[in-house]
This record gives sequence, C-alpha cells and structure tokens, in this order.
Amino acid sequence: MTRAPLARVRRLAPRRVISALRWRRAMARYRTGGFRLETLRGERSPSSTGRLPVIMCLWNRPERIDDVLRLLDGQTGAGEIDLLLWNNRPADAAFYRSRIAAFRGGGALASVSMFTSRLNVGGLGRFFVARKLWVAGYRGPIVTLDDDQDVSSHLLSDLLASWTPHSVAGWWAWTTEGAYWARKPAQPGDRVDYVGTGGCVWDADLVDSEEFFTAFPRHFAFVEDIWMTANAKRRGWPVRKVDTPIEMVLDHTNQHHNLADLKAEFYDYLRLGDDR
Repeated sequence: MTRAPLARVRRLAPRRVISALRWRRAMARYRTGGFRLETLRGERSPSSTGRLPVIMCLWNRPERIDDVLRLLDGQTGAGEIDLLLWNNRPADAAFYRSRIAAFRGGGALASVSMFTSRLNVGGLGRFFVARKLWVAGYRGPIVTLDDDQDVSSHLLSDLLASWTPHSVAGWWAWTTEGAYWARKPAQPGDRVDYVGTGGCVWDADLVDSEEFFTAFPRHFAFVEDIWMTANAKRRGWPVRKVDTPIEMVLDHTNQHHNLADLKAEFYDYLRLGDDR
C-alpha cells in the first residue's frame, strides 16, 4: 500500500528540487538588484533628478501596453515619470519592445525600461525593481500600477497628495473585522487594514532590507499585496485609502480569481486584523 505513494514522491521530488533551486537562485539575484533593466525609451534618470518611478508587472495582457503608455504619458501635476516594467512572460518581450518603440508621446512619460524574468515571480517582481532603485540611492515615493487599470490624468497627483514619508496609500483599500473577507470598503483618508498594489504609492524604504524578501513565506509569494501591507503596519506606517477614479478592465484575465483562498489564508497567518 505504501509503494505507490512513495513512487510518486520519488518521481516528483527531482522536479520540485529543481524548481526550488531555480527559485532560490532567482530570489538571491533579484533581491540584490543583480539584474539589468533594459531602457526602451528615453533615458532612465538617476535617483537624484526627481522623476517619479512607476512600476508595473506584466504577465498576460500584452494588448494593454498601448493604453498603459498613453495613460501615463497623459498624467498631469506629478512631473516626469520613469516607467519600469517587470515582464514575467519572455514570449511577450519582443511585442512590448516593438510597441514601446512605436509609441509617440511627448507628455509626462520620460522613460520606459523593462526587465524580463525567465521565472514567473508574479507581482513580487515590482518589489525587486523597487529594491534595485533603493540600492542605487533612490529615496521617496514609488507608485505601483496594474496593467488592467484605466486611470484618470490625475491619478499620480492624487496618489502623491495622499502620500507622506514612511506610508502606504492606495485606491483598493479595505477595513476588516479580523479576516480577509470580513471587510468593507474604506473611505478616503481612512487608515485601513489592507491596500492593494494596483494604484498605490509607498515609501521606497519598505524594501530597505533584504529581509522583506527572505522572510516572505514561499507558499504565499503570489499574494505580495498582503505582505506589503503587513510590513508597512509592522513598521508602524500609516496605511490609507486614496480617493481617485480607477476602472478595472479585462476582469477575466485577473489572477485574483485563483488566489482568493490563498489570500484569506495568508491574511489569517499574519493576523493583520489584530494589528490595527
């Protein structure tokens, strides 16, 4: 009775070991900033020039890149923008390069850079980019946006108006009663128990230590939004709701449909609701 399960374990173990090794190697490289962002448009600024970094992860919506570029180029009131893309699907890299090269802007979008990861690390990639910026000397606000969000021309100015040093502020924000799904929408300015990474601004010091990555339980690596909130609250940072119009598109492509149970499990694991 025991041979069949043991045989299955033996068959699976090598692949699991290889997968774990690939993950560990990638994490060690990424968290130290050991990867090169390919500049595709303009010239990415050094940390001292005052441009606002906007970080976006890419996975399964390559058709959205034209809208992303247009919406960010049309931003007002926030100065110039450096768009930094983390692409988790190498097969789409050539398409992104061609569309970015063809874009004719002239507005707020000063530069576009991209890194393509052979290993899909999900939304955690945005924090690797932020860590690279921090190691290079950047200090200040970082904006994270999702590619399935249509935003107004004043998104960035709305986010910056709500941000203070050592804080997190975002559009997708909720107050809870001790569990992830026992929640209600927050009101603008409220201190909240959870904020999503899409349409969010946070202090670069959130990733001032590699511990942000090394302490992150691997099992929950694809629900990095809860980890972001947990780390901010652990450090005593205010986490706020931002009032800004955002419309979600292409909902059928959103990975949250497959992560609902995992998010609830991780939220309980971290006991965010008890730390208010």
